[in-house]
Amino acid sequence: MEFVGRHVFMDCLVNDTKAIRSIQSVYDFMEELSRKIDMTLVYPPIVARFPFAQSELEQFVRKLKEEGVDCKTLKIMEELLHKRSTEDSGVSGISVWLESHCSIHTWPEEKFFSFDAYSCKDFDPFKCIELVIDWFDVSYASIIDTERYIGHMAKIRVFEYKDGELIEKGKLGEEKVRKIERKKQ
Repeated sequence: MEFVGRHVFMDCLVNDTKAIRSIQSVYDFMEELSRKIDMTLVYPPIVARFPFAQSELEQFVRKLKEEGVDCKTLKIMEELLHKRSTEDSGVSGISVWLESHCSIHTWPEEKFFSFDAYSCKDFDPFKCIELVIDWFDVSYASIIDTERYIGHMAKIRVFEYKDGELIEKGKLGEEKVRKIERKKQ
């Protein structure tokens, strides 16, 4: 049984959206995670804000106005587009490690983000989990920790973080053999 990697997945809700709205905060987090779990950055983290296809919608609304369309729905769309152009939207980031990667995608309007870290070099998943929870002020998280192997079933642990506690919900991949006697017909 040859170990080929650990993969941690987290879907999180936050108390405060400040850190998941900030490109700098996500960038700093990815650098700190690399140090904390001893990964080698190939490039600096790449972090960008998601634009919500703003320009395509603006072009569509402008075209309708040029064609003389004047309706309540069009006015509402203009107001929403203006509002979106002035507010922060989600941030996505990826950090490429010599050993593999980590990524994050945020939805501040939902107080939510998704995170994963994979490496062929083993790392302490709890160092990763604790940093994510602390850095982003997580109120709730659904967490999967997967150990991957060549030619063998992955070992999967499932956790839930809530009310300041990390609760192990179960382990998948543990063998429990049950013999089934088949009756010949």
